[in-house]
Amino acid sequence: MDTFKKAWGARLEACGYSVKKERDMTRFRSGVTLLAVLALAGSAFAQTAAKPASDEAATDAAIEQLRKDARADINTIITASMRFTGDEAAKFWPLYKNFEQQRKAIGDEKLALIKAYATSYNAGPVTDSRAQELMVKAIGIEEKSLAAKKQFMQELQKALPGKTVARFFMVQNRIDLLTALELAEGIPLID
Repeated sequence: MDTFKKAWGARLEACGYSVKKERDMTRFRSGVTLLAVLALAGSAFAQTAAKPASDEAATDAAIEQLRKDARADINTIITASMRFTGDEAAKFWPLYKNFEQQRKAIGDEKLALIKAYATSYNAGPVTDSRAQELMVKAIGIEEKSLAAKKQFMQELQKALPGKTVARFFMVQNRIDLLTALELAEGIPLID
């Protein structure tokens, strides 16, 4: 995976993106994301079918707390990256709060899917039909996520300048890509 990250770092630098300039922000995002991903993926794959309900409830509570902390950190990243004027911030944050509520609901679906995969994975070989079922659910979740982004972009375009909207989506895309990469590293491939 390090070769992958180095290759992308070189490509980004060739396009004018300063990896050095963004290193501290990346480390910050990586730390936040890693905690959230470890909570999501690690706890899901550590669970077994025989695990007591109280342990699962405690795990779910820990995951929710990490998600809350991660959202707060992401808000800090957005604030630092966007450099909103007072007027832009007043327009952006209420819209973003609604967007985040949608993303949380989608994240809940994704977490449930990860838990379902973990249960199937831990129970032994995953059958072809179960793999297809999980894949269809994963694609459905991705479609919901994309629809929420499109809707939010349309709302932002009515309230903010185009360059500000584009900058936000670039920042959000970086956060999403990093999260996806960390999550993918924590989930074993199907056998």
